[in-house]
Formats: sequence, C-alpha cells, structure tokens
Amino acid sequence: MYLFPHDNKWTAEFEKEKNSIISAYGAEIEIYHIGSTAIKGLYAKNCLDLLGVVEKISEVSTLKQSIINLGYDYKGEYGISGREYFSKKQRKVHLHIFQIGDANVQKHLNFVKVMKGNKELITELNQVKQNLHAKYPNDKESYQKEKEFFYNRINKVL
Repeated sequence: MYLFPHDNKWTAEFEKEKNSIISAYGAEIEIYHIGSTAIKGLYAKNCLDLLGVVEKISEVSTLKQSIINLGYDYKGEYGISGREYFSKKQRKVHLHIFQIGDANVQKHLNFVKVMKGNKELITELNQVKQNLHAKYPNDKESYQKEKEFFYNRINKVL
C-alpha cells in the first residue's frame, strides 16, 4: 500500500526538513511544502514534496554538498529542465529546486493554494487516487501516469 489518509505529522516533518535545509544550504533559499502531503484531507503517498526557490539555479551545483550532507541523493534535473532534484529515501522526501521566476514555481504553489481552498476538488482527487490505487496496487508508475489528467486539468485553470 502506498496511499495514506492525510496525516497531520507531515506538517511537522516539513518544518523540520525546511529548517535543516535553510540552515545547511549556505545561500538564500525559500522552502515550501507542496504536493498532496501539503493539503489537509487529501490522500497521499507517505512522501513529502518540498519546493526550493533560489535566486540563481547555477548556485545549486556549488552548494549541493550541503544538501547531500543532510542525507539527500542528488539527481540533477531528473527529466525537468531548470530543476535541481534531490531525494531522501530514509524519510521519503523529494526536494525540487527552481530559480525564482521559473514557471514551475507558480504551478506548484498555485496547485496547493487552489486545492486547499476547494473541498470538492479534494474529494474528487481522493476518489481518483483511491480508484487508481485499487486498479494499480503494486504499480506506482501507472498510478502516477493515470492521475496526470486531474493535475493537467487544474493547471489549465491556473
């Protein structure tokens, strides 16, 4: 099973990760809680998604060791141009870093904002997730791919 009801501990875990990253990074970085674990009432994989926003994305390559020292693995762009991506298996954390002004920053922040303000969308997405989880209980890749339609629909409105 990889889909869980919302857990209030995710907020505390986010704050802990945020503070660790900000303390260690060595340059100006803003950290936001994004993804399903950021939205109260929404089912989620037990994995935190963090959005890091920096003034210059080029600085990440020289400062990445500070994040690696926190237990993260560095993945580079990992399929998304302009992103620096880190993951932490031990606590299941994904850190997506973008430069200020990158379209992905507003996309992620706006998605969370829209979802937090709309219980009907939360209910709808929970139903989508539960149906796909039942359909793909052991196939996270297919689960992820099939729910993209919902995210794409929301992003078109944003």
